[in-house]
Amino acid sequence: MSSLRPAPTRSVSPPRIRRGLLQSVARLFRTWWSHKVSFAISVMLTVSAALIYLFTFVGERPTPLFEFIQRLELSALDTRFRYRGRTHSRPDSPIVIVDIDQHSQEVLGRWPFSRAHFADMLDALREDGARVVAFDITFSKPDEVSAPIRELRKELQGKDGEIDPRLATKFAKLEAKYNTDEQFARAIERFGAVVLGNFFLYSDSDLAGIDDATLDRYAALLSFFPFPRVQPQRPETARQDFLKLVRNYEDLRLLPKGAQANLEIFNDALRGDRGATGFFNVPADADGVVRHSLLALPYGRSNNPDDWDIFASLDVQAARLYLGLSNDQTALRYGPAGIVDFEFGPALQLRPDPVGRSMINYRGPVRTYPYHSIADVILRKFPPGTFRDKIALVGASATGIGDMRSTPYGGVDFPGIEIHANVIDNILNQGFLRRGAGQVLLDLSFIFIFGIPLGLWLALTKPQNMWFGLWLAVPFLGGVYGAFLKGWWLNLAIPMLTLVANVSLVALYRVVVEEREKRKVRGSFQQYLSPEVIRRLLERPQLVQPRKTEITVMFSDIRNFTAISEELDAQDLALLLNRYLSDMTRIIFQTKGTLDKYIGDAVMAFWGAPFEEGDHAVRACRTALVMIQRVAELRDQWQAAGRPPLDIGIGLNTGTASVGNMGSQLRYGYTAMGDAVNLSSRLEGLNKEYRTHILVGSSTFEAARDAGFLFRELDLIRVKGKLQPVIIYELVALRGGTAEHEERLNAFARARASYLRREWLEAQNMFQEVLDRWPDDGPARTYWKRCQDYLFEAPNENWDGVFVMTHK
Repeated sequence: MSSLRPAPTRSVSPPRIRRGLLQSVARLFRTWWSHKVSFAISVMLTVSAALIYLFTFVGERPTPLFEFIQRLELSALDTRFRYRGRTHSRPDSPIVIVDIDQHSQEVLGRWPFSRAHFADMLDALREDGARVVAFDITFSKPDEVSAPIRELRKELQGKDGEIDPRLATKFAKLEAKYNTDEQFARAIERFGAVVLGNFFLYSDSDLAGIDDATLDRYAALLSFFPFPRVQPQRPETARQDFLKLVRNYEDLRLLPKGAQANLEIFNDALRGDRGATGFFNVPADADGVVRHSLLALPYGRSNNPDDWDIFASLDVQAARLYLGLSNDQTALRYGPAGIVDFEFGPALQLRPDPVGRSMINYRGPVRTYPYHSIADVILRKFPPGTFRDKIALVGASATGIGDMRSTPYGGVDFPGIEIHANVIDNILNQGFLRRGAGQVLLDLSFIFIFGIPLGLWLALTKPQNMWFGLWLAVPFLGGVYGAFLKGWWLNLAIPMLTLVANVSLVALYRVVVEEREKRKVRGSFQQYLSPEVIRRLLERPQLVQPRKTEITVMFSDIRNFTAISEELDAQDLALLLNRYLSDMTRIIFQTKGTLDKYIGDAVMAFWGAPFEEGDHAVRACRTALVMIQRVAELRDQWQAAGRPPLDIGIGLNTGTASVGNMGSQLRYGYTAMGDAVNLSSRLEGLNKEYRTHILVGSSTFEAARDAGFLFRELDLIRVKGKLQPVIIYELVALRGGTAEHEERLNAFARARASYLRREWLEAQNMFQEVLDRWPDDGPARTYWKRCQDYLFEAPNENWDGVFVMTHK
């Protein structure tokens, strides 16, 4: 009886696993090597894209040839801002804009306004609790309101310069009343935390009409308000580092040629930690769009840069005063590469680029921040508390006097004062767009992914599938936009260009060069080889050369086909057979099987070649069950149409066979030969003996027993022409189906155990019980008849349970 026990499940040894892995890697490498030129295209594209990126966006030295790429990236960045809209604005922003608008000119008169109005404005803001006031204005000339009084006094003076004492007293009162500069200066002193703007001059047109003495005087006035604290990162190389910093500004054309400063009376009112001046220059990019803020500038009138100072922007000074920091608590550090960072006390640190620029993260389009007309502020037409603890930025938006700029939101309608509002907001919340070493590494990673790994896939996949590589753009665009919402600027242009160019050029090469020859071969073989065999033949012709390998072979055959053919005319028979063979072939191909041939109504197929699939037996078993299910559906359709019923038998066997192109010089095909193939054919024929649908050999059973199938050990037989007996199994269904299957098979197994013990009558009765409950159980009926024969003539005493088949 021990010979009837199932052999233990074969375990896969680690050496075999390693051997299979190495074979898989070798196959992949051979496929890739056949497309090495297309991969070389991907490598060259990747290297070129990385160099362009480093040269254009890291070194910031774009040549005219690559400047369009920089413009493309900046346009893509602008699109991100426009798509985001106002969703990134802060409802609790501490910044309010006091606007010199058209309404204020109607109320206060034409521009420039009297300084008395600015003094009244400061008093109104102070009374409402504003914390800081910053002016996007330079007060470089005296107010002209009192000029007529001074002229009249001169005319009334005598030759000795004396004037009637009564008139002198009157003139003194009038001059005091209309000395608006003095009033403004006293208002600045009363408020305290005031930042006045100054302006640096760059072009010759800016300098026209300003003599050197005036420029020297302005420089002297500015020298009282340098950057609060400037310290070198390395004191031992401080001078060299500072000179290099100045050259960096010069290389980027950011080094000013002159400056305008505020009147000395206003400078005197600002002295100390409570007040400051800051430049309000906002340089635009090459396309005229303002995307960067400039937070610090070196400037001096001396020919020796060692005598120069570094000056802070209006935004830096406003943020410092808002945070209540002294000069000593606000620092700029520079090193060999340029500016390292800005420190606003111990809790806030900014890391700009080497010349103190940061990418502005605009909170929204125009008027994201609240605007109040300066006329309404002076007349106290605002709710109390409007400016409490706020930074009030004073600037113009009125036509003709407003500094209107172009921003990522398009147009030239963005007031410069609101650009400063965005910069101050970014400083206070550390909200500048970040583009440092981490972002550069991510950019290069995307360029690499869209170059090398994608290039490998493009070299291995079918040309018609290569365009799916463009779908990588969808998650990439989503990731870039998500990073933008987090405050990261990731490059979009060069990775996208790498992706599109990689897919396009490789696809073009493969279609034009590689596919031309493949189309010839495909046209020759598509009539009699399966699509999978053709694909393997095209990619690795050596696979179809004869070789020995382990496969699982299937034979299927239509039952009573002769009778069916006699009932149908030739046309109906052809339609029936075409429909049947088409459906069966489609199922075989779905599990990566290889169709060998049609033999009349029979189908021969196998798994495991040319694919070396380790689970070929499982695939074959799954295919057989699906084929039986499909035949049942076709049988119902044909019976409803009045056609004869259709049924099939399937035989599966696993073993070593010779597989490859075989035949004559005139005609050959891809086929399999050997004992494993012959046994599969015999098993298919035995379905008639046992009235079953799917019979499998023991090797197939061992390979698929743990894959979720329900098998029934059917018999131990010796087929005609073979000496060694083989155990055959019936493939019943997938596990997890009805419990009735398990009950029927258990009842059959108990009856067969009695049969193997030579208890013929008891076994016959037990098989009868199976038939009483399941009349269609073919194996039980076969064994019942066999027991009946043995009751009349029992086998000899040496009988070992083997049943000898006397027919094929």
